[in-house]
Amino acid sequence: MMSAFTITACSKDDSGSSPKTNTEKISASAWKYDKAGIDLDNNGTGETALPAGTLEACETDNLIIFKSDGNGTLDEGATKCDAGDPQTTSFTWTFTNGETVVNFPIAILAGVDGDVKILSLTETKLELSKQVTVPGVPIPVTIVVTLKH
Repeated sequence: MMSAFTITACSKDDSGSSPKTNTEKISASAWKYDKAGIDLDNNGTGETALPAGTLEACETDNLIIFKSDGNGTLDEGATKCDAGDPQTTSFTWTFTNGETVVNFPIAILAGVDGDVKILSLTETKLELSKQVTVPGVPIPVTIVVTLKH
């Protein structure tokens, strides 16, 4: 009886599912803006609101699509900041630094481009951190941007 218990307790999960990779998580579906704030104490939390006008509604309705092949699409959403802008813009992206940094050459939100630190990446939330210059703030600050599916 004891050996039956041991065999049962040590058996592997037969569900066949393994944890998703970061590439699978980031490319599962389109990301939407959730929130952003200034991280004054560099603890990974945007505890202070961005100054009014830092992010316009025409930016926060955008969709960001990461494809598993390193390509992506920025969709302007329902409202464009400039009527002459294309509805979609292609970009490339890569993970670096052991998948703790994502790099994209175009801004996915105001000032959020280049190397951007990943604070959290789950199947439903992508939390990013980047030092940027914010209008009305005299020194560069770290902002935390949260995207969701």
